[in-house]
Amino acid sequence: MPADKGGLLSSKAAKKVLSAKNPSEYIAITVATKLPRGERGVITKLWLEKTGYTIEDVMYARNRHPFWKSKKKEGAKIRQEKRLEEHNYQPKNYERIVWDKEKLKKFLDMNESLTDFELAKKFKTSIPSINHIRRKLKYSKILLEQDGKKVSKVSVLPLLMRAEKSLKSEISS
Repeated sequence: MPADKGGLLSSKAAKKVLSAKNPSEYIAITVATKLPRGERGVITKLWLEKTGYTIEDVMYARNRHPFWKSKKKEGAKIRQEKRLEEHNYQPKNYERIVWDKEKLKKFLDMNESLTDFELAKKFKTSIPSINHIRRKLKYSKILLEQDGKKVSKVSVLPLLMRAEKSLKSEISS
């Protein structure tokens, strides 16, 4: 057992945490013991040294634990609404963007390298609008692959001009 950090390791909870065999067991025990944040940090460092696991292993297990999943969901709707409002680049007089062939060609060129909010800024539109085009692109690729055709900008462009609903229904049939 490592050197005791001011009596910290003598507590029952600390010993229980240090006895964890893997990251998922470690997360389950730390949630159950309700150790204070500072103590948990020290014990985590000791546990990592003792077991050879990395902090990435612990984070992976944490993201799959039901307690932390529910914690992450708290306030998600408010965060999402705030994000959408912050990255709404539509003009104030709101003229709906028309996705013609030229805009779609530019979109295809930039899609892989830019995030949704960066694309929204470039095209002066909203994130939902960008996500709509990305869904249509996904459906178009699926349709082309189903038909055994090569996926390219030229083959995708006519499909992007169609309605999302028609693409989706064609995949289903």
